Amino acid sequence: MRIEETSYEPCKRFLLEIAYDGTDYSGWQIQPHCLAVQEVLQEKLTKLYAGQKIHLIGSSRTDAGVHAQRFAASFLTPKRPDIPPEKVMRAINSQMPVGIKIRTIREVPLEFHARYDTLGKAYTYVLNLGAYSPFIDRYSWHPIHEIDPEKIRAAAQVLVGTHDYSSFVVERNMIDDAVRTIYRIDVDVIGQFCCVTFVGNGFLYKMIRCLMGTLEAAGSGKFSPEKVKEILEARDRSAAPETAPPNGLFLMKAFYTPEERDNFKLDGLPFTF
Repeated sequence: MRIEETSYEPCKRFLLEIAYDGTDYSGWQIQPHCLAVQEVLQEKLTKLYAGQKIHLIGSSRTDAGVHAQRFAASFLTPKRPDIPPEKVMRAINSQMPVGIKIRTIREVPLEFHARYDTLGKAYTYVLNLGAYSPFIDRYSWHPIHEIDPEKIRAAAQVLVGTHDYSSFVVERNMIDDAVRTIYRIDVDVIGQFCCVTFVGNGFLYKMIRCLMGTLEAAGSGKFSPEKVKEILEARDRSAAPETAPPNGLFLMKAFYTPEERDNFKLDGLPFTF
């Protein structure tokens, strides 16, 4: 694969895993009139590399208000200054706002592409089944109705597999193909929280939030697994409930090996580690 053009002769490529609180950002990708995570990080990297403009390639996009534990992005380094990866991480983290931090950094081949080389991603959506809180409500959705995690678990299995997910996509007319594969959907109850983790080969715009709107309805007893299957097979966004809010959603990890993807497991609440 041809590498992207830069204003400098590229020397190495670094792959970052980035954690961020998406509450105050318009998402990962730079866009007009909004502050994006990519913009903040690129500005600091450009300054670190003596004003040579650094461009980050992300593994995907995240919506406004969505969080990340290990969002993947890469960039090409110039020959000078030659900064070891661990020093890049230390220098950038010392300058970043509280809500954005680099978790890991490593060198990868120059031809590596953070988006096109992914073998899948994991997202976790957090439902708060307990009391409202001005702190945890920032990172979870508190449904109005009582939720049974077992009903979510039963309905979720209908959505696993390779399907046309047109019923769970916003702006369907903007994409050519809504067929994706969800390898598994895990439902974990941790204290007062129900965490729904999706592992798939790729997800469309607001797809997981649309899926969670339906799973929340199933969890409240409004929909049976059979009804969820009907919604899936309708391939019609109007057949499904409203989209879940962004604050409960975390991009957990982008996978670049089958082993990473197959062995991924939620280790705890996404907003506590």
